[in-house]
Amino acid sequence: MRKKIITITMVAVVGLGSVLFNTPASADSLEDLKSEETQIQQDRKDVKANLSNAESEIADILIELEEINVEISRITKALEENKASLKKNEEDISHRQMEIDLLEDEIVELEEAIEKRFEILKERAVAYQKSGGNISYIEVLFGSQSFGDFISRVSVINKITNSDAALMEQIEADKVKVEEKQEDVVIKLAELKDLRLELEGMQALIEDQKKETKIKQASLKEKEEKLVAKVEELKLEDSKLAALEKKVKGNMTALTQPAPATQIASASAGSNGDLSTLSNQSSGGYLAWPAVGGYISSYVGPRWGRQHNGIDIARPSNYNILAAADGVVTKAGHTGGFGNRIEIEHSNGLKTLYAHLSSINVTVGQEVSTGTVIGIMGNTGNSTGIHLHFEVYKNGALQDPMYYLN
Repeated sequence: MRKKIITITMVAVVGLGSVLFNTPASADSLEDLKSEETQIQQDRKDVKANLSNAESEIADILIELEEINVEISRITKALEENKASLKKNEEDISHRQMEIDLLEDEIVELEEAIEKRFEILKERAVAYQKSGGNISYIEVLFGSQSFGDFISRVSVINKITNSDAALMEQIEADKVKVEEKQEDVVIKLAELKDLRLELEGMQALIEDQKKETKIKQASLKEKEEKLVAKVEELKLEDSKLAALEKKVKGNMTALTQPAPATQIASASAGSNGDLSTLSNQSSGGYLAWPAVGGYISSYVGPRWGRQHNGIDIARPSNYNILAAADGVVTKAGHTGGFGNRIEIEHSNGLKTLYAHLSSINVTVGQEVSTGTVIGIMGNTGNSTGIHLHFEVYKNGALQDPMYYLN
């Protein structure tokens, strides 16, 4: 009888073993996983190459932008210097024009002086003619009281004549000098006006150059922004591929390694429920999808210079948030960067966290089952848009949700 019981027990263990030990994968199945892994690795290699090229382009653009900034500073300085030269030129032109006006007034005064002197000479000549014309030296002699008086009279006549002539000559000479000075100033004024035209042309050229440089700068900045967005997309794509590669490797390991002895012991004790749970955990699928449709917009890993501890789910069919498994609500409320968030404790040491909800439909201590609507997707806390931030913990240690989700 005892032998029969032992035999039945052994048969049960062997039967369970066929379930517990992951049976060796068929050649085709393993080859498919290996092929998928190779393809993912190649895709990641391509993504990293594109990422490297994009980052290199950004670096080149940043260098070019720096050079453009230097060029804009140089052009701006040249514009200011040219403006200063134009202002100085206008002042010089104004000064020269005033100088010409003063010289013209001086010339008019000299011409008037010459005319006055000439009128005096004409009047004296008329008076001389009316008095008898040419006065001889005899008349001067007989009219003189003495020889000395005679000398004095002749000398005075000569002095008057010579003085008038000398004065007119001096006035004429002054006029010539003023006219020459005026001519020189006029020439300089013309040169200043030519310089003004040249400076105005230079100003227009520099302004056009600055405008073109600004357009180039704006174009480069736009290109930089697009490349930065592309880099973020490539990083996200690489993160997705890394998670997928990790999952494929996990599936390969599950196909090629036997289940742990603890699972065998549990199974032999008849704990079919635990067996199912552990088996699902080893290959994913223990947790249900916590939203109604949607897609993963961000995975676990580095993001924006810090660690992202969960996955983000966006664009669902509707905004209901669902319990990923049976459990008890341990936290439900608003907390800092998470905004409105819920935490649920499940069996086997698992805990799930749901963050950024717009509203919460459960309370602490409430028991929920898989698929229960626990809240509504939102944008509370440190969030850049409506989505669900979902985290998984195992015995207090952060896990990648991709290993547990269906």
